[in-house]
Amino acid sequence: MHIIKKYSEKRIYGKDKTILIILGISAGLSIILFLLGFLTFLGVINVLDGLLSGFDFFVFGILLVIGPIGFYNHIQTKKKRDVEEHLPDFLREISSSTSSGMTVFDAIKSAAKGDHGRLTPELQNMSSQLSWGIPVKEALDNFGKRINTDTVKRMAITVNKALEIGGNTSAVFNAAAKEIDQAKRVEQQRRAEMSMYSIVIFISFFVFLAVIIIIDKTIFAAIFDVQSKMAGTSTAGMQGFQIAHIDQEALKYTFFSFVLVQGIGGGVLGGFMMDGKLSSGVRFGFVLVLISFFIFKILF
Repeated sequence: MHIIKKYSEKRIYGKDKTILIILGISAGLSIILFLLGFLTFLGVINVLDGLLSGFDFFVFGILLVIGPIGFYNHIQTKKKRDVEEHLPDFLREISSSTSSGMTVFDAIKSAAKGDHGRLTPELQNMSSQLSWGIPVKEALDNFGKRINTDTVKRMAITVNKALEIGGNTSAVFNAAAKEIDQAKRVEQQRRAEMSMYSIVIFISFFVFLAVIIIIDKTIFAAIFDVQSKMAGTSTAGMQGFQIAHIDQEALKYTFFSFVLVQGIGGGVLGGFMMDGKLSSGVRFGFVLVLISFFIFKILF
């Protein structure tokens, strides 16, 4: 039977309430910026004597939606990745301690006194729970829920099942360390291979941006030049020759709309292919849109 997993913010982020606060604040401020942009388009308000257009407010709203959530998730993912980086050493230390005759309880408390980078506070938390009389199984489950990654959850389940069955405890922890090492090597290989495709996507975006700039500065610059000369010439001298009027401001926003879609789409796809995380893609999308915005403000 095929089991369909139900996805929710609790399943993805665990008990992290900060992410919900960031989402709420970002969404609220973005709605305000979208409303300001709409009112600016209608001519109801004028910000800084027209320095900021309605389209600018829309861009700020989009950046505010994707920026904070993308960078926050990136920071949290990096912390979890650092924890997983030190996890095999911790498991091998437990394996070595239990093979010398220590219990799992004492081995974890002893390991918590060492330096394991970002993993150390989690080990100290686990050691405190064991001191309060919480069973090892529950302490490992709580550890897996706090880190909230598939690797750590799988490790906690594997170790707990092995402890329930009994047997060579040292070999169980050593096997869990080898499994995590293998998973890390596979992930590193995947990132190395997919990074090449991500680089191609990012290069394609900047090539597209350069092409837009070249077209505007050559073809459309010549058209606008002819258009301005025709405006100052009598219609009698231009009989039989007509050129369609092109709104330069509308053309600018049309070009930027193309680049905006390309930036968000390319950033999300490139970042996701590189790290396997949608949050990483959102972060790259934010950077590409921000670069595009400043380039258009300066060159157009």
